[in-house]
This record gives sequence, C-alpha cells and structure tokens, in this order.
Amino acid sequence: MRLNLKKFSTLFLTLFLLICLGEAQAQFEFKWMTVGSMWSPYSEGGATREQEPFDNAPVSYLAIDHRPGNTRANALWVGVRNFTDEKGRVFPYKLAGIGPRSGGEVQFFGVSSEVVAKYDPKVEVDGAQSFRQFVFIDKVDPTLVEDRMIRITANSRVGITLEQKVHAFSQEYHDSYHLIEYKFTNTGNIDRDAEIELTRPLEGVYFYLITRYATHDAASWVTGNGAPWGKFTMNDVIGDGFNDYGLSFRAQYAWGGHSVFQTDFQALGGPMWAEHWTSAPVPDVTGRLASAHMVGRVYIHADKSATDKTDDPAQPSTMGVKGSDDPDLVTDEFNNGLMQRQYENFLQQGRPGPNNPKLVRSHAYEVEPSGEFDKASKDPAQAFGRYDEGGWAMGEGFGPYTMNIGQSVTLVVGEGAAGLSSKAKLDIGRAYKAGGANKDNILIPYNNKSMTKNQWVMTARDSIFQMFDRAIANWKSGMKIPAPPPPPSKFTVTSGVGKITLAWEYSGAAISGWEIYRKAKQYQDDYDYQLIASLPAAARSYDDSNNLERGVGYFYYIQAVGNVNTDATGKTPTGVRLKSGRYYTQTYLPASLKRAPGASLARVRIVPNPYNLAASEDIRFPGRNNLGNQLAFYDIPGQCTIKIYTQLGELVHTIDHTNGSGDEFWDQSTASKQVVSSGVYVAVIEDKSNGQKTIKKFVIVR
Repeated sequence: MRLNLKKFSTLFLTLFLLICLGEAQAQFEFKWMTVGSMWSPYSEGGATREQEPFDNAPVSYLAIDHRPGNTRANALWVGVRNFTDEKGRVFPYKLAGIGPRSGGEVQFFGVSSEVVAKYDPKVEVDGAQSFRQFVFIDKVDPTLVEDRMIRITANSRVGITLEQKVHAFSQEYHDSYHLIEYKFTNTGNIDRDAEIELTRPLEGVYFYLITRYATHDAASWVTGNGAPWGKFTMNDVIGDGFNDYGLSFRAQYAWGGHSVFQTDFQALGGPMWAEHWTSAPVPDVTGRLASAHMVGRVYIHADKSATDKTDDPAQPSTMGVKGSDDPDLVTDEFNNGLMQRQYENFLQQGRPGPNNPKLVRSHAYEVEPSGEFDKASKDPAQAFGRYDEGGWAMGEGFGPYTMNIGQSVTLVVGEGAAGLSSKAKLDIGRAYKAGGANKDNILIPYNNKSMTKNQWVMTARDSIFQMFDRAIANWKSGMKIPAPPPPPSKFTVTSGVGKITLAWEYSGAAISGWEIYRKAKQYQDDYDYQLIASLPAAARSYDDSNNLERGVGYFYYIQAVGNVNTDATGKTPTGVRLKSGRYYTQTYLPASLKRAPGASLARVRIVPNPYNLAASEDIRFPGRNNLGNQLAFYDIPGQCTIKIYTQLGELVHTIDHTNGSGDEFWDQSTASKQVVSSGVYVAVIEDKSNGQKTIKKFVIVR
C-alpha cells in the first residue's frame, strides 16, 4: 500500500489541530480566594477538576500550612430530561458536566470571572512584593459587606448559564469558610459566544455537585502510604434523617480516617511523624496533628422552584457518597446509556442512608459499627460493601426543577474547615509522639481537659458544626457580621544591620493598638508564630532586634486590634477585640539580619564552601527559602559588585549590592533563572568606593 504523504500530512495536521483545540477548550482560568484561614481557587468553568490546579490546592486549611489542600476533585453536572438540542436531536436524558477528572469532554464554557476586593494592601520584603498565591484584584469596592468576592459566569451545553459568587471574610470567627452562591438560569446559550441557540423550557432539571475531600495533603502522604487522594477519608451526612445529632441544618463533612498501611502510629489526625520526600521536611516531624480538623459543606438555601424563592428544606434531594473510581464518573454528552445511569444513579439517587440496620450512625460508621470512631481500626476504603481505591466522594443533587426560558434557581452553600487550633495541633501531637509504647491510650492534658489523641481529634466535629451554624447565621443576616478593623494599606519589612525594620501605612477607623507576630522556620507554614510586640494605635514602625540570629529568615504579620465587640450578628462572640485579617499582611519572603560592611576585601568569605546539596540542612540557612540552596557572601563592602564566573571564565551572574550591609545571598541561579550545575566557580568582588577587587573561588556540588 502506497502512502500519500500529502494526504497523510493534511490528516496529521487536522488531528493535531483538533487535539490542540480540545485541550484549549478544556483549560480554565482560576481565581484564588486568599482571605482568612481557608483559601481556595475557583475555576471559571464552575468546578476544580482533579489536579487542577496542581497539588490538590482547593480548600487549603490552614491557609499557608505546608501542602494544606483538603480537596482532590470537584464536579458540577446539570441534568435534564426530554432534551432537544440545537440540531433538533432528542435525548431522553441529557447531562452537561465538568469534572471530577481532567480528562474527557467538558460541557461548561467560562465566559467571565473577576475578583472584587474591599481592601488591596501591598506587602513588601526587602523591596520585593511578597505573596503566596498571586491574586490580581479586578476592582476595589470599599462598600463590600464581605472582604472579597469572586464572580464567575459560565454557559453549559444544555443552555443553562451559571452565575457563581464566592464571598470570603477576614473576621476571625468567620474566616474559615466561604459562602458560595450558584444562580442557574435557562438562557438557551450553549457556548461561549452571545448567540442564543435554544428557546425551550427544561424539565426534570437537577444540579449535582461532587466533592472529593482528602484531608490535608501533606499529612495524608505521611500517614497514608502515598495516598493523598481521599482513600482514607471518612464522610458523614446530616439531614438525611439518620441520627442527625439533633441538628436542624443539612450538611456533609469529612475527615482523615484510619490508615491500614500505617503501623507506627494511629493515623487519625494526621500526625507528622517522619520525614517524607514530598510533604514533610525535617523540621516538621514533631508529631503535629496536621489534619486534626474536618472539612465540609452546609446547605443554606435552595429555591423551592423557579418561581418560589423560599428555602426548600427537602433540598438537596440527593445526599450521600459515591466511589471516586466509579466508572460512570466520566462525561460523554452523546452516550444515552451513560447519561441515563448518571441521572438515575447519581442525580436522583435520593437520601439512601445506611444500608446496614446495625449501624448507629450514618455513612461514616459503616466501617465502625460501634460508633466510637475515636477507636478507629478499620479501612474506610472498604465502606459500603466494596473496596474503592480512590475513596469516597460526596454527592449533592438539587432538583428536580422545571425552568422556562429566563427563569432561575438559586442555591447557597457554605464550605470550609474547622478543628483544633494550630497550637493545639502542635502541642497535642508532640505529646502523642512522646507517649511511648502505649501512646494510643495515653491521656493528654490540654486546656484543663484530659483525653486521648483520637478523642482530641474528634472534637473537630463540634468545631465544624459551630462553623456551619455561623455560616448560616451570617448569610441570613445579609452578611452583616461585625467587621474587624481594616488592615494596613501597606506593610514593608526591611532587613538591616542588627535589626529588621517593619513599617506600615494606615488610615482606617480608630483602633486600640497593633500586634506583631513573627516566626523563624526553614519553610513557610501556618503554625508556631509568636507575639513579639504590642504597640499603641499611633505606631507606624517597629525595629525588631530581639533574639534574632544571622543566617535565619524571619516571617511576620501585623494586625490592627479593634475595640471590644458588642455585636453578636452571625453568632460572633461579644466581649472580644476583633483584629484585622492576618493574611492581609502575612509575609512569604524571609527577612534576615545583615552584617555591618566588611573592613577590608581580604576578609570576604563565601559560605558554605564547598556547597553540597546533600549536606545537612543545619549548615545552610534555615528560613531563607524552601530549597536551602543559598550561598552567602560575608564581610563584603556596603556598595560593591559581585560577578560570578565559571572556571572557564564564562559570566554566570552579576549581583549589584547597594544596601550598605556586609552580606549578600545568591540562590545559585544564572541571570536567566537557570540553576547552575556542579563545578568550581570564581567570584570577583569590586568595591564601588575605590575600585579595588578581590577574587574568591568556591565549589558547588549538586
């Protein structure tokens, strides 16, 4: 058979373009919500699919902990019955979906997304903008009742348009959840452009959301034998009518359960027990209970119908879990059999509750018939009569609705996390690790109580129930909870000789004072900050020189302290002083002490020399960055130029040192930000004041 190269080339190009277009269609812009102790990205497509964005970042709690993502994947499906598409094709069941996995077709199309902020403070460390997740603020609106809002619009292949609003708050009693509004409108628009393709009513409409929680990514690597995708996640339902703790709200929540692969310790609470190549650097092997919290969603409002906007307590009509590796968790808008199974077995499944009459609780205790989950000993992946390698994902289905053209249905949920405080996680975890052979049974005294580690972890259930109550009360108040003081409009941290200088600008309401917090660590995380200064309201700067060490990086945040709160709206405690949100001024670049300029070029030193990547981190520079890959030039002139060459004389990098100190750091990268290789290097240091030079050799072993 002869190959026609021209036809082959044309076919190849066509396939290539189709693949590229398909990939382009599947990409969505993400907007990060970085207000409060829970952060999360939101996709313009309406749901964050698995590994999108990378590293399981959704529902990051505590916000800047090390690898704190609590969600592996999300999905949003809209299903209808007796659907006729734009070409006149009739489908008994039709689904438009995005997620839970990144592969497959996508039937949602992002139209617009924006971030609106009440405040947009600037944070700088040594002249560089400091941030963990970069957020571009599209609009500043000082009249917002919330601190920040994300607005997203997306069309779907069934002609329903999603308008999503996400509201976040910095007030510390309401900062660990987001209020999420979903407004679904039958617009008839089936793609990204403005043209309207459909003009028909829709019947049997369900809105189905899937959330695959995986409690704390870093902890699940340490405790779960490399299974941070939710394999050991426990899920529970409130509002399905099966022993709902006497609560009136509807919710689903999850926590990290027992890991059958972990035999060194009991995994509940996610003790950071030993170093892990991806998730647990050496300093974080204290036993800290990284996942001693619970994560979940409370259902605050669902329209009774497209014409009745009162809340329907029967919604979501479907509540429960599905195996994350279920073969029907895919999208194919032309597979009638698949869409019928999804509609019947997912969207309109109902609230089946436990299928074992001996169970004392709902779905959560299908692996713990005793109901005493603090004595957990069974494998959550074995729940519901079968094994699921991917664990269990929550499903919630709202419907069925009938929607004429132009009609809408609105849903409101609160999503977040709550549990033990950062300090309690650290203190109780340390005591647990030090417990010896009977550590699972020892009583750990803390806050005038004494319980086992597992009992302490399970108090997170009370915390998340309190969070759900506050979220509901906040929404019902019109989101008019008492506002904390505004943050500084600018916060700068400057490394100096013998001190680190903090300065800030503020023009907000009257306050009672300022609090400054600091920590010194080798990598950034959310625990172990210490209060180092309480200052009067008029203060605008502070020189930190207390117990600082050279070569160590320091991180800071500052909070404005308000007057005593007397407003209980949203179940906010009274008699306390509200503070400005700490994450507004959190620094993510290290500041460090600098030396006085060197007395002579003869005293210039390069440390460590040789630099060996395999050497102990103790001889590097803790706190300066995550990689520990910095070299220091010590006792240099206050104004000098450092040129770094290979042994062959090729210029690698030039450093213009102008801050007047006697030290400078280099991250072993070239001018084009490429990491240098192993070898012998030459540094030429020139004093700008007199033109004198010195030459120093050093070795890098990578």
